[in-house]
Amino acid sequence: MTGEVPLFSFAVISDTHIRPSGESSSPWKTNLMTNDRARWAARRVDAYAPDFVIHLGDIVHPVPHLPTYGSASMVAKEIMGELQSPCYYVPGNHDIGDKNNPTVPAYIVNDSYIEDFKKYYGPTYQSFNHRDVHIVLINSPVLNSGLTDEEEQRDWLESDLEKNRDKRTFIFSHYPPYLYKADEPSNYDNIDTPARGWLLDLLERYSVEAFFAGHVHHYGYKRYYDTHIYNLFSTCFVRQDFSELFRVEAADEYGRNDSAKLGYCIVDIYENSHHVRIYRSYGETLERGDIINIPERVDDTQPFNTIHAPLGVHLRHPLTETVDLPYMGPIDEFVRKRARNDYPVLGLREAGIRTVRLPLNDIIDEDTRQRLYELHDIGHRFGFFTINTPDQNLIAENREIIDFLEVILPWETAKDALPCVSKLREDTNVPVYVANIESSVHRERKGPKFSHYISHGFHIDDTESLQEMLPNRGKIDGFVFQVNQDDHPVDAIKRIAEYSHQMGFKALANIRLASEDPAVYLSDDDYVANRAAEAVVSAFAYPNVKVFLDTYVDHDRGYFPRIGLYDRRINPRKGGHVVRNLQAAITRYGSDISVTKIKEEDRRAIIFESETISYRLSLPKEDRSLSHQQGSVVIDLVTGEINPKKTELGHQLLEVIEVK
Repeated sequence: MTGEVPLFSFAVISDTHIRPSGESSSPWKTNLMTNDRARWAARRVDAYAPDFVIHLGDIVHPVPHLPTYGSASMVAKEIMGELQSPCYYVPGNHDIGDKNNPTVPAYIVNDSYIEDFKKYYGPTYQSFNHRDVHIVLINSPVLNSGLTDEEEQRDWLESDLEKNRDKRTFIFSHYPPYLYKADEPSNYDNIDTPARGWLLDLLERYSVEAFFAGHVHHYGYKRYYDTHIYNLFSTCFVRQDFSELFRVEAADEYGRNDSAKLGYCIVDIYENSHHVRIYRSYGETLERGDIINIPERVDDTQPFNTIHAPLGVHLRHPLTETVDLPYMGPIDEFVRKRARNDYPVLGLREAGIRTVRLPLNDIIDEDTRQRLYELHDIGHRFGFFTINTPDQNLIAENREIIDFLEVILPWETAKDALPCVSKLREDTNVPVYVANIESSVHRERKGPKFSHYISHGFHIDDTESLQEMLPNRGKIDGFVFQVNQDDHPVDAIKRIAEYSHQMGFKALANIRLASEDPAVYLSDDDYVANRAAEAVVSAFAYPNVKVFLDTYVDHDRGYFPRIGLYDRRINPRKGGHVVRNLQAAITRYGSDISVTKIKEEDRRAIIFESETISYRLSLPKEDRSLSHQQGSVVIDLVTGEINPKKTELGHQLLEVIEVK
């Protein structure tokens, strides 16, 4: 594997909501699967051999005043007790009672519930050191309660952080400090004031590296000064109130059984950083006494912490969208809660995609701009596009997050505009690419029909108008090309790379997933997966071309409808899995590659190689499997499995052959 080796790794599981055997205190059918889903997740975590496991609370579903709390806790201890690594527990509101707030739907935390938790799970707050990293577990439901435990924990935490201020510190809590902004009003999903302010002050004062929380049952990422704050998946069900984040109908059980949003995480600790690997469980279950088959997966080591895969995507939907959720009782019946949809960020990170294309006016909005700075700081890279020469002050003020700029020009006026763009490049030192506009006006009309069409970028078969302007380009770095629906990406990118090298400029290429007809819905998962695979190979093989795939998330309404790598719930499609696993494979085995051969018969195979590895990528048009050489490694790019016992028909496959 290429990349830095972690010092150690640990696992985090959250919100298992385990029930007593044979019964459930919940009206939801999904809760009947919680035990088997928790058991599967625990066994899957075991396969990574983490140094330890932390459970972020809501271990059981029956709240403490129910007579089934004890029997549910016994089942939880049995399921989690089979872990081979030490497991530490954080109390959740289902484990010791809700926070002290009159709007919560259950009994609030009290001394009796705290004692019950200690009997089954141990201390409600504690800390320990591991390899010179300080691990802190806190009891968040007790905050603002006025109980003795709150005062004792407060004194202990302040003293503990002071004693270990020279160490890297990670804090684990059931409740996140806040959901959207640090000064937001109280709601079901945050820590109320004044304790919130006290806790945030400690995070800032001691430069806590990361803070992990559960409770919300949804992924979230935010920054508070130097602290990375993560909200993690549940193993069992999704909080259906947050289904309002997505512009599509709710999943099964009104969003509760959106199984692609269930899972666990592995945290890798490096010398000067950490990396959070989110794994989706898709609601997999394991019954008591059954054995789980755990195949090796190409993304188990997911080395994207140090290497950014070169493929970028068009982020046509907002990267930082916020939604005001409806008040909907029993949770938050009396407040309109604001939340940010962080699933686009999760998808980018799990697919290994770091570079995205955004409209320049995203920078103007203060909240969006702040979010872009946070994401840039953790390795995301942004290319912005705009029509005509933009405001130079806007570019200069945000130079830190503008990795390159795409200026789109009406080509009829390009001769006059190029000197201004060249001066912008020289004055701001921001790499600049120029594109032409193509609309219905520029296309020859055939017959009586007319459809509105607009696009941008040159086609490699029609470079005459670009050629005429090259002497006037000045300091401009490069030009933008379009790879249309019927163009084969590897062929087109190769030709773009050769032409731009010959002409002495850099290139940016947009690979379309949409039809040329704005009324046609291109919804073929196999077409998108094959095209995405070619885009990945092209991006690695031709580094002098910035390769972008258009589009990241489905467009299922409006003009040019098409599917992308992720659906409207921001769950991965087949193409998303292929991009993730192909980029992981190339990064793992050898990324300095060149394309050497394309099998012409049905374009079913692309051969490419690095100095030590030869790859054969199978792109099936129908149900066929790949016959491979003895001794080679075969990866199913849809499942990520290495040398699967059975290769699925119709799946994209990668054969990896070591060159002697």
